Amino acid sequence: MIPPHQHRLGIDHPVVSVRNHPAAVERYIKLGFSPSPLSYHPWGSVLTLMMFENNFIELIGIDDASKFGTNAVDGFCYGRTLGQFLERSEGLGLLALHSKNIEGDFAAVKATGLPVQQRVDFRRKLIKADGTPDEAVVSLGMVMDPDLGDASNFLCQQHRPEFIWRKDWQDHPNGANAVNEVIYVAEEPGVLEARWAKLFGAENTSWIDGHVEADTGCGRVVALTRSQALERFACVGLPVSYTDKPHGFALQIRVRDLGAVERILSENGVVHGETARGVAVAPEAAGNTIIEFVE
Repeated sequence: MIPPHQHRLGIDHPVVSVRNHPAAVERYIKLGFSPSPLSYHPWGSVLTLMMFENNFIELIGIDDASKFGTNAVDGFCYGRTLGQFLERSEGLGLLALHSKNIEGDFAAVKATGLPVQQRVDFRRKLIKADGTPDEAVVSLGMVMDPDLGDASNFLCQQHRPEFIWRKDWQDHPNGANAVNEVIYVAEEPGVLEARWAKLFGAENTSWIDGHVEADTGCGRVVALTRSQALERFACVGLPVSYTDKPHGFALQIRVRDLGAVERILSENGVVHGETARGVAVAPEAAGNTIIEFVE
């Protein structure tokens, strides 16, 4: 059951972490995305967003490592966490879950018995649609499990959502309009089943054809064994693996017209192949992350 007073914690944004952020932005443009303008966290990271109607992809890198530790809460700094991830590898890191009430949602998650850590509140400078500077105001609630590492989560509430959910950022040449799935590899998917049942409700979490899925209310999270992952994405191969722990490796993105996507990928020389569901791009084309486009 979803804890009382907690709305469905749908997918807010998967975080794709990259070492060369400018090059990665260019690669995402070649995939047919229209990234938002660059923005900067106070702790030294740089980001751009692939915005959709109800969720988005955050492409993040390091701008200034000397700022690691800025805005730290009880020793935790997101910039430092990002730096430690990038020392190991690039690719899908934490998955942010959408909160409209950070206090209530964080308390409800804590009540499930899942390990929780800091509440982090910060401001991020940005440029509004009219060209004037302003700030996004954001609250995070960290829900990290050391045993699951990069399959952990954080809650994210945007206190000024009009600065994020901008229609002018949601018009992508490839027709992308949603993160459908965030896909993990786990040799024992049951460990993610147990976590997801607490986050999204046991009634929304199930075994399907030998793997685990949970319906978050805004997209699905999926756990495959390595052999299942190899079979599903045989056309492009799996990303460079950096850990034996469960970790995210692929995103399924919904588009209006798969043919338009294939034309863009072919014109831009992006390595891709057909899957049972749609078209996938090779991990090196998207920050050590597979992106599967489906209609």
